Amino acid sequence: MEHSLTGATWFWLFGPMLFLVVISIITNFTERSD
Repeated sequence: MEHSLTGATWFWLFGPMLFLVVISIITNFTERSD
């Protein structure tokens, strides 16, 4: 159970961060394209 709990914690920690990173990259490419 500890492993599952840890996995969920890592997911909740990196999930939003990955989402923000993707948005940042898209924004960077959009600004560069413009």
